[in-house]
Amino acid sequence: MTQTHGPGVGTTSRSTLNRPPRVVLFRANAIESDSRAKKFSLTLARLGYEVHVLSAEEPGAVFDDGPAHLGPVHVHRVAMTHARRDVHKLVLGARRRRQYRLVDRTSTDEYVTRISELKRSARLSRRRADELRSPEPEAPARSPLWGPRWMGLRVAHEVARIRLVSRRARWRVQWLINVGYRTAWKEWDKRKQTSALLATTRGTLPEVEDYATSFGRVLDGLAPDVIHAHHPLVLSTAMRAARRRRAAGFDCQVVYDARENFAGIPPAEQGNVRRHTVLVREEARHIRDASAVITVSDPIADVLRDRYSLAERPSVILNVPVNGVDRSPAEEAGGPFGPAHPRPSRSTVRTVRTVREAAAVDADTPLLVYSGAVSRARGINDLVEAMAHLPGVHLALVTVPFPHPQVPALLQRAAELGVADRIHPLPPVGQDELLAYLAGADVAVHPMPGGSPNHDQALPNKLFEYLHAGLPLVVTDAKLMAAFVRENSLGEVFRSGDAVELATAVRRALEPGRPRRSRAELAAHYSWQAQEPAIAALYARVRPLPAAFRADPRTLPPRLPDLQVRPGPVPGPVVTDEVAHHEPVPQSESLKSSTASALSREPLQHTVNRGPQ
Repeated sequence: MTQTHGPGVGTTSRSTLNRPPRVVLFRANAIESDSRAKKFSLTLARLGYEVHVLSAEEPGAVFDDGPAHLGPVHVHRVAMTHARRDVHKLVLGARRRRQYRLVDRTSTDEYVTRISELKRSARLSRRRADELRSPEPEAPARSPLWGPRWMGLRVAHEVARIRLVSRRARWRVQWLINVGYRTAWKEWDKRKQTSALLATTRGTLPEVEDYATSFGRVLDGLAPDVIHAHHPLVLSTAMRAARRRRAAGFDCQVVYDARENFAGIPPAEQGNVRRHTVLVREEARHIRDASAVITVSDPIADVLRDRYSLAERPSVILNVPVNGVDRSPAEEAGGPFGPAHPRPSRSTVRTVRTVREAAAVDADTPLLVYSGAVSRARGINDLVEAMAHLPGVHLALVTVPFPHPQVPALLQRAAELGVADRIHPLPPVGQDELLAYLAGADVAVHPMPGGSPNHDQALPNKLFEYLHAGLPLVVTDAKLMAAFVRENSLGEVFRSGDAVELATAVRRALEPGRPRRSRAELAAHYSWQAQEPAIAALYARVRPLPAAFRADPRTLPPRLPDLQVRPGPVPGPVVTDEVAHHEPVPQSESLKSSTASALSREPLQHTVNRGPQ
C-alpha cells in the first residue's frame, strides 16, 4: 500500500506531454555516500523517468562543479552554505559572553589603567608627605608652612587609597555578576539538552533553513514534476519547492523516504533530546502533505501510519544491495550465489582486492568484518571488548568515513586489552566493489544493540550486504534483525551489550564443517531488482509515465548500471521540453549560477508567487 494524496495526484500536467516526468532526488549529503539514493535514481531512470540527483557538497569539499552523471541519471553538485547555522552559533556565543555592567561600566582595559593611576597617585602623595615630614639632612630648611602641605598630601593619599579600594570592590561585584550570568547560561545550556521546552526549528535546527537556501533555487531551476526527499532535514525544502511549482501552474508531487523510525531513535544518536524532538517535529509537520511515503521495514511502516494518522500505510522498499552488481561472468556461472558455492572462493581471480588482502591477514587466520558507521550506539565498543575473548581472531573495521574520528579511542581501548595488533581499520570501497571486498572475511558481525524502537524495527542495509557477500552473520538480539537471521539460518544471535556472549557466537560461526544454506534464492529475493516492481507501482500512482516513455518493470534488464558517479553529461540525446510556458532543463552554466545564487544572503526572488512559507 502507498500513501498517495495531495493536489494533482495521479494527473498529468501539460509539462509532461512531450517528455517523461522529471524526478529530482536529494538528501543532506553527497551522492557518493548514499547508495539508496543511487539505486532509487537508477531504477526510476530504467522505468522511463527523467531523473536528476542533487549532491550536497559541504564547504571545503573538493569537487568538479561541471556536469556529472550516474549512468542515465543527471547529477548536480550543490555547494552547501551553513550561514544560518554559523550565525546562530555566533549569536549564542555572543549572548553568553555578554556583560551587564550594573556596578562598574568600565572595560577591563580601562579598569587596569585606572587602577594603575590610582596606585601611582597614592604612592606619590604618600612619598612626598613622608619627605616633607622627615627631610634628608642635606635638604634645605623646610618652610614654616610645611604642616598644612603635609596634611594636604596625607589627605590626597587617603582619598586615592579609598578610591582604589572602592574601584576594586565595585569591579569585584561586577565580576561576580558576570560570572553568575555565564554560570546561569551554562546551567541552562546543560539542562535544555534534556528538554524540548521552547525548542524551535530556527533556534535548534538552523540547518533546515540552510538546506532550503542551498537547494531552493536549484530545485526551482530544474522544474521537477516529482521531488523525492530522503530525510526530515530536507522535507521542508521539498514541500516549499513543490508549492512554488504549483503556484506557477504546474503539478508537482513530493515523495518522502523515511529511512528510519526517527521518533524511535535514542535521542543521544541525534545529539540531544532537543535536536531529536525538533527533527521528529519537522517530520510530523510535513509527512501528511507528501503524495507518497516510503520506508525500509514493515514495523516502521505500521508505526508511521499509526503515529501520524496517515491515510495509507507507507510502502516498504527494503534497503538491499543490487544483485550481481560486482560479479564477473565466471562468478555468475557458479559463484557466491550459484548452486555450487554458498560463498565466494578465495581462489577466485578478481581485480578487486578483499578485506583480507587490505588487512594483510593470511588465508588461514580467522577474520571478522564490520562495515559502516563507528559509534557506541552501533555497538562497536562491545565488538572490541569481545576480541579479548577471541585469541587468534582478527577484525577488519571498514569505517565510513575513513579515517574515522572515533577509531583512535577504540584502538586505545584495544591496546589496553592487548588486541590492537588484531584490529585493522580499513577504507571503504565503491558500491560496485563492496561485496567482493567483504567476501574475503570469514564472518560478518553487526553489533547494533537492541532495545530502542528504531533498532528493534530495523533491517539494516549492512545485513543484506553481508548476505550478498556470502558471509555467516553474527548479530545482536535486536528483534527484527535477530528474527531474520534465525528464520533464514544465516548465523548466530547474541545478547546486546554482552561481549562474552558475542565471542561465543563468533566461535560457533567459525566452527569448521558447519553446514551453510545455499543463498542464491534468498539473495535474489532480498535484492534491489526485487524492489523495482513496488517502486514502479508507487510512482505509477504518484506520477504515471506517458505510454511513449513507459517501461515494463517485468522486462527490465537484470543488471543495473554501475553505481559510480562520473564526470560529464549523461550520454545520449537530451530530452527537452517543447511545451510553452515550461522551464527548460538548466545547462551546467545556468545551474552553476543557481547554486552560486543560493549561497548569497539575499532573499530568494522568484517570478511566481511562493505563497506563505
